[in-house]
This record gives sequence, C-alpha cells and structure tokens, in this order.
Amino acid sequence: MTVINIWLIVILAVAFLAAIGAWYNTRIIIRDLAVIKAQMGIKDEKPPSVFDNDLDKD
Repeated sequence: MTVINIWLIVILAVAFLAAIGAWYNTRIIIRDLAVIKAQMGIKDEKPPSVFDNDLDKD
C-alpha cells in the first residue's frame, strides 16, 4: 500500500511541475506574440463588451 502512495505522490508532483511548465511556456508565447504584433504595427483591438457601457459609472 505504501508503494502505491509513493508512486501516486510522485505522479502528482510530476503533473504539478508539468502544469507550471505549460503555464510558463504560454506566458512566453504570449509575450513573444505581443512583440511581433508591435513590430508589424498591428493594433490591439478588443471586442466590444457589455461592461464597456456600464450605466453605473460615475
């Protein structure tokens, strides 16, 4: 039983580290795409949102 628990902990630790690596890789890709867009002169357009014309703004 303890062998199964140890393997489970190892597998979960590897999965956690893989998730952190994927998150970090995504951040790098998004940052690189922002640089490429700036070099190409592509403007950052945001789609209209319901929250843009909030009636409660003072």
